[in-house]
Amino acid sequence: MNELLVAGGTLTPLSSKTHITYQLPIIGQLASLELEFRYSPKVLVDQEAAQSLIIEAIERYNEPSHAELQKQQWERYTPLQNLLTLSVDDPNGFRGSAHRHSPEQKYKIAGLASSPGFINGELPEGLWRITISVHCVITPDCSYQLTVRGGSQLYEMDTV
Repeated sequence: MNELLVAGGTLTPLSSKTHITYQLPIIGQLASLELEFRYSPKVLVDQEAAQSLIIEAIERYNEPSHAELQKQQWERYTPLQNLLTLSVDDPNGFRGSAHRHSPEQKYKIAGLASSPGFINGELPEGLWRITISVHCVITPDCSYQLTVRGGSQLYEMDTV
């Protein structure tokens, strides 16, 4: 497997509800793409900060008559978590998405054996796009890393 892309960064709560797109030129015949994606931290561990954020949201999005009971039970809404997900487009369009909650993820796109959420088929040459959807960053910062590897053998066997 050859590394085709290694990217990473640090996000803040201001990054929530945004997208980060990496473009990856594929030249030549590839049998598979493997994506490894991780981000950290997953959970906001500061309970005082969590309580403040939850109370603020309860007050903003609820009728006052319902808000008081919900504020007393604010801990029901914990733990607060960051959420980042992946989508992939090949030169012809949508190739799949992985909207999983795990902070460590691995995916494969290949002719006959792609990970759930991704479409099997040849990997066409051209410009591929990998989009990180930053649904929510609740912690003061959140680091991520994306690595994409390409398999050059047409009938590569998985190893365990």
